[in-house]
Amino acid sequence: MSISIQEQPIVSVVVPTFNRANFLPRAISSILQQTFSNFELIIVDDGSTDNTDEVVKEFTDPRIMFLALGKNYGGGYARNQGIKAASAELIAFLDSDDEWLPNKLELQLKRLQDSDDPDATVIYGLGYECAEGQQKIPSLVLYEGDVLDHLLRGWLPPTTSLFMVKRSALLGVNGFDESLPSFQDYDLWLSLAAANNHFLAVNQPLIIRYFHDQQIRGNLVAKSTGLEIFKTKWGEIMKQRVGYIEYWRFISLKTSIIQLIRVGKSVEDGKKLLAWGYVIGLLKYLPWSANMIIKGIVLSTLGNNGYRAIFLFKSRINQLIKGYKTYQY
Repeated sequence: MSISIQEQPIVSVVVPTFNRANFLPRAISSILQQTFSNFELIIVDDGSTDNTDEVVKEFTDPRIMFLALGKNYGGGYARNQGIKAASAELIAFLDSDDEWLPNKLELQLKRLQDSDDPDATVIYGLGYECAEGQQKIPSLVLYEGDVLDHLLRGWLPPTTSLFMVKRSALLGVNGFDESLPSFQDYDLWLSLAAANNHFLAVNQPLIIRYFHDQQIRGNLVAKSTGLEIFKTKWGEIMKQRVGYIEYWRFISLKTSIIQLIRVGKSVEDGKKLLAWGYVIGLLKYLPWSANMIIKGIVLSTLGNNGYRAIFLFKSRINQLIKGYKTYQY
């Protein structure tokens, strides 16, 4: 379907980016290739110091708006600026290092149109994950309607790139919490659910989420600080609604992930004793840290390259087993 530039867009697509000029063309192209075309694309440059602006200029589609913030404020602020600049009632998000599958918008709009739930404002779905050239659909239970208790128990769709949300609902909870250096998406979904915004799900892959060296460790200070703010904001609600055990399980899992990143960073810096100290520290969070302890032992013993080699070997074995089962069937 072709549209004129004057037509009011039905969807505003918000893409925050910071120094991702090498990935951004893939993301932009996947949006422009959507089977549903009545949208505007708002690219929010959060103070990039690479050639992001030149990359965007290569795309001449009139639906693109480039919003340069001038300095780095953080993902929450950048997304909020995109929401404020949007002219459509439906906001869809895409991280600049991911890509959408061609029918992403079409499937989400159809799911919303087919719903008879007057409180439905959030639409998400499944997605592929791609790491080290290996692509899979991770296990995700799809919940609909009131999902607050599921979120409080730790259920979380893995990326904002999966989501489409009504702008009025986003503004109703003041968008992303800009005080959070991490956990911003989790906090937003909790805020929306707590305000009686219901979720709808598309039981099909909508995106490809990529993992790469620029994001593997991330900012440890931001992750730790974000978790502490998140605990202060939602901890008591978690304990009251789903119980202390569920709360401690959540904290244990999230802390264990941060601790494993510390293990990898210590090994990379040649500080193996420190790495082993972090592995031992994971014992505090048993039984929920068991998987991270195993990964930490492998990392501390074999290093990052050895860990990566085992990951690739395991992925290929799983693919062979899956292919064999499919052949047998």
